Amino acid sequence: MSAPVPATRPGLSRSPFPEGLVLAPVSRRPTRLEDATLRVLLDRDVPALRPGPARAPEASVVVVTRDNLPFLRLCLESVLAYTEAPIEVVVVDNASGDGTAPYLALLRERNPCVRVVSNGENRSFAAACNQGAELATGDVLVFANDDVAVTPAWLDRLRTHLADPAVGMAGPVTNRTGNEAQVDSDYRTWGELLRFAEARAERHAGEAFDVPTLTMFCVAMRRALYERVGPLDERFETGLLEDDDYSRRVRAAGFRLLCADDAFVHHFGEASFGKLVASGEYGRVLAANRARYEKKWGEAWRPYGRRKSDRYRALAERLRRAVADAVPEGAVVLVASRGDDDLLAIPGRDARHFPREGEVYAGRHPADSEEAIRFLEAERSDGAGYLVIPDTASWWLEHYAGLRRHLERRYRQSGSVPGVCAIFDLRGAAT
Repeated sequence: MSAPVPATRPGLSRSPFPEGLVLAPVSRRPTRLEDATLRVLLDRDVPALRPGPARAPEASVVVVTRDNLPFLRLCLESVLAYTEAPIEVVVVDNASGDGTAPYLALLRERNPCVRVVSNGENRSFAAACNQGAELATGDVLVFANDDVAVTPAWLDRLRTHLADPAVGMAGPVTNRTGNEAQVDSDYRTWGELLRFAEARAERHAGEAFDVPTLTMFCVAMRRALYERVGPLDERFETGLLEDDDYSRRVRAAGFRLLCADDAFVHHFGEASFGKLVASGEYGRVLAANRARYEKKWGEAWRPYGRRKSDRYRALAERLRRAVADAVPEGAVVLVASRGDDDLLAIPGRDARHFPREGEVYAGRHPADSEEAIRFLEAERSDGAGYLVIPDTASWWLEHYAGLRRHLERRYRQSGSVPGVCAIFDLRGAAT
């Protein structure tokens, strides 16, 4: 266990954003923020958070961006405000056309530690990360997505865990990432986020645990490790699974991967890649990169695991009870599970992942409503009698509006429990 980093309550007084700023999105895939939040982020003056001469950096934070200006402002301005160590921030802009370029020019003018690389085309996430890393000069190298917002002492805590020479990379916990780094959170505003992160840091001071994969929404490593393992593999076009590949390479070099329970970073999640879902591009990229990963490593890619909190276990148990009450024994039940086998542990029912490939979770969401309906009707033809949408996947019925209308027109809900799950009876037409 690493030594705890002292709480930094004085940092809360220099918050770069108003405490009431709402962070909760109004939609996902694509991720959209409230109009009032957008006005605060885009209309405010570009701040001088580190206006003095740039000091020799101890750490370099590399951020890749493309057409994500509101999220980018939250990311960069929180990094500048809440990083105690001397840093440089290297921003690689992949040909944004949304006002990012003039913003970065002004931010650089007022904060000399900011460096900007402007690409004339979208060079992909991995290639842009490598560009930034090549320019970086700090002994610690951090890759961060442009849709994160950091909290006080975030980097100090990650650097403390990296002090162990056996540790190759360290990443924070977050509200949204889909693997063991994801923890339950209940904040909606900027001020609530800061208080949540501080309280969590105090409860888990110095704590960290090993993980097989660190997703690169935010990950820190020593510069020497990056030079030893090498750059990100640019064969993973656009993005997706390059972090799985890099984590595996670090472990193959004999190093541990740590998730720091005392460092919390907010992550909107898929602020960039979510824009590709409606067109089907997201599914195409994931399938192509999955094939590249499996060819490179000679084995199937496995979806991430997830740490089970008490709240999640309680939800899973309530879901199992709801399905057992509403669904007859022996029935085939589809569960929008994101690969979580625990949600399929329903006694007396043949529960299956939805969507799936063969007998296992497909490892991706449907590209659009049409594909979701095709998956559903193929399973129905194969004997599926019920579809269960857990509360954790309730966004399906918002995002896949065509699927929702299909379900409402053709089938009826049976035994749905608010806050737990929606259950659709697929055996006959809706009444």
